[in-house]
Amino acid sequence: MENMQYAEELVREFLVFRGFTSTLKAFDSELSTDIGNGFQVEKIMELIFSVYVPKFQAEKLVGLLSFFKQCLSSSSETVLLATLSKMEVSILRYYVVNAVNAGRRDKVLEFFGMKGNDLLQRSQDWTPWFAIPYVKKPSADPEFRIYFSKEWYDALRLSVRNFFSEIFNGTHILQYSISVMCIYIYIYVSCHLRAGYLCFCVHMSTNSIYVKYYQNFPTPISKPVLFR
Repeated sequence: MENMQYAEELVREFLVFRGFTSTLKAFDSELSTDIGNGFQVEKIMELIFSVYVPKFQAEKLVGLLSFFKQCLSSSSETVLLATLSKMEVSILRYYVVNAVNAGRRDKVLEFFGMKGNDLLQRSQDWTPWFAIPYVKKPSADPEFRIYFSKEWYDALRLSVRNFFSEIFNGTHILQYSISVMCIYIYIYVSCHLRAGYLCFCVHMSTNSIYVKYYQNFPTPISKPVLFR
């Protein structure tokens, strides 16, 4: 893909200019492997369900989801953006459920302390969730019971996988006209930089690079299965 190759050259040029030689080596190395041949859905699945959620890294989880929303909000993919917003709610609720199951009431309180106001501004559906740290057995409560079921968890995983497969295998983010909007291209680098990965947003129409640091950045539904 011409746009992808162009973006890779811009990233390489930036790394050379800044003297990030070790990152450049890691970048070139991964481009030559299967990882560099396309967007890796399983990498994102692993990051969400095996790293950020079980390790209670709420800030990184929120940052990751916000990044994808930013990419889609700059496009005409309003349906995908709406789907991602619904999926974000489910993922964040799963974060809370996982913390409850792990007996980490402190992490639930920490999460609501960090995101509570924002969640309530988006939807009042979150209001009952603020009581979950004080519910004796949430898994038996009619308000929360479904979220503790294996069926809901399996449906969520399937929806997340299908969603990112649709985005990246369809390369929605990369097919927009550069005369109309920015093309966001992100490359994750295995070399840790400030305890995270380096993520590049490339503005194709001005040949300039905007660099953002996302802590532990990863990589990518045919159709959503279940959101509630």
